[in-house]
Order: sequence, then structure tokens, then C-alpha cells
Amino acid sequence: MNYLHTKLNKRYTKSTNNLKMKTISILILILFPSILYAQSGSFITSSDGTKLYVQEFGNGKPVILLAGGPGLNADYLQPIWTKLSITYKCIVLNQRGTGKSILDSVNSNSMSMDNYMSDLETMRKQLNLEKLTLIGHSWGSMLAMEYASRYPEKVEKLVLLNPGGLSSNYIKYFQDNILCRLHEEDIQEISELSKKNKSIMSAIYPGYFYNRSSALEIKKTMDFNEINGQDGVTQLTYNSYFSDQKMRIKNIEKYKGEVSIIAGRQDPMGESTFYEIKEHLPQTQIYFIEKCGHFPWLENQEQKEEFFHLLTEDLKN
Repeated sequence: MNYLHTKLNKRYTKSTNNLKMKTISILILILFPSILYAQSGSFITSSDGTKLYVQEFGNGKPVILLAGGPGLNADYLQPIWTKLSITYKCIVLNQRGTGKSILDSVNSNSMSMDNYMSDLETMRKQLNLEKLTLIGHSWGSMLAMEYASRYPEKVEKLVLLNPGGLSSNYIKYFQDNILCRLHEEDIQEISELSKKNKSIMSAIYPGYFYNRSSALEIKKTMDFNEINGQDGVTQLTYNSYFSDQKMRIKNIEKYKGEVSIIAGRQDPMGESTFYEIKEHLPQTQIYFIEKCGHFPWLENQEQKEEFFHLLTEDLKN
């Protein structure tokens, strides 16, 4: 949801609603080169006939990795599955409209929460998993919470990495947390990209980090044209997610399993987002990583090590 674009230079905005959703898609922004190979990969067929690609890495107890966006390819989670696959079988779902899970048509029906839930439930059944341990990052955490609200008995544990909210409340301050971190050069880049009606992802990317130097170094290696999945996925998915928030908040309290949040203290999502989750899921354990933003595994070495320590220890418990 490109509030930044609208606030900074309205004269360049052609479609405010569309650009707003593009900005929110940055919640999980980062892409590694698309040369990553799964130990195995196969397609499953969801209830609406969509072919979904599922990758598996390692051996051991299964854990499900859910990428952010919505609408971004899962490659950016590679450091996480590389680490966890030493001990666990990491199952990575290419969410509809991303990776190899290509849709014939991207519309409000194909991108509904009902279909997202059917995707996860179909995967659970076809992989013969009684319960799911869901590890979601950003939007992936939101998707995990939606699933737990609908199938509380099918979830063993929720591990929420820098999660978005159960409701849309976090959107009120998320934009400001990003905006206040941007430098003049970033604002100029936003203006230039907006004139060309291009995505402003690269311009606001440093705002997701505590360490700006790390963000700028990583930014040099990224092709921001290859980050997103199919056009339209982000906006349509968020529309469906937020339209169901009252029911989700009501039903999530039926889930009594374990919940953990691991997040950077300086994540632009804001601490209140995490405590709102804990309000409805009081069993939630929150672990903060100091001097750290939205991508703990990409910050300084100290933050990277603490992130993986917290994640691996949490999964053991």
C-alpha cells in the first residue's frame, strides 16, 4: 500500500490504490538469485484446479515455510531453509501466483483466502501430515494465522518471523516507520521511479533495515524486476485478508497451540503489531533481536547469529 508514494509526490500517482498495495508487498522484500535447487519438488492440485509447486529440503520433522508478500517468490528464504534442513525437512510452498505456481487468471476469486486455505489443507493431506508446524515470515505469518483460525486442530506450532498483523491496524504506522528512515537520495529515487510508473521497491528497501549499510550492499545485488510473482496478486490478496479480519480475530482464539514471534526490535512493523497478536493468543512468546529490522538473517553478523539461535532453539522446545 504505497502511502509513501502518495505522501511524497501525489502528482506522480496514477492509481493510488494499486501503488499502496505495491508498497505493502515490500513487507517481505528480498530476493536471492533464482539458481536454488530443491532436494525434491512436485506439484499438487488445489481444490480449484490450481497446480501448486512444493519444494522439500532435508530430512527430519517437517516444517512448512511460508514466504511473504503476498506475491513474492520464496527464494529469499533460502538462508533459513539451508540452516534448518540440517535437522528438519523444510517444505516450501510456492504460493499461488508465485514461483512455479502460475495462475491462468489472477482475480478476486482466485486470490481469495478460501483458496489460500484450501492450498495449505490440500498440501497437508497430500503430504500425509497430521499437524503443521508453520514458519511464516511477514505476510507468511499472516497466512499462517489465518490457517490456525480456520483449522486450529491441524496446527502444532506457529513460528511467526517479523509478522504482519491479525488486523489492518499496523498499516496506520507502518508507512511512517519506513518513511522516517529514508534519506534524501531514497526520496529522489521514489520520485524518479514514480514518474516512470515503476515499482518503488528499490527506493524504500533501506527502510526495512536497522543497518543501512547492509541494506545498500544487498540492494546492489538485487534485480527488483524479478522479485514479484504475477501481477495483481498483492492487492487482491490483501483485500481478501482484511475483509475477513473480524472473523479471523474471533476464531484465532480457538487455537491453543504454541506460538512464537521472533522479530527485530526495529522492524517497521512495530512492536504493537506483535503485542496485538499476543492479546488474542496469550500463549505467544515474543523474542526481540536488538539493532535489527525486518530481515534478521541479513543484518550484521551478531543479529544473524542470534536469529538462527532463537529459531533453532524455539523449534526444539
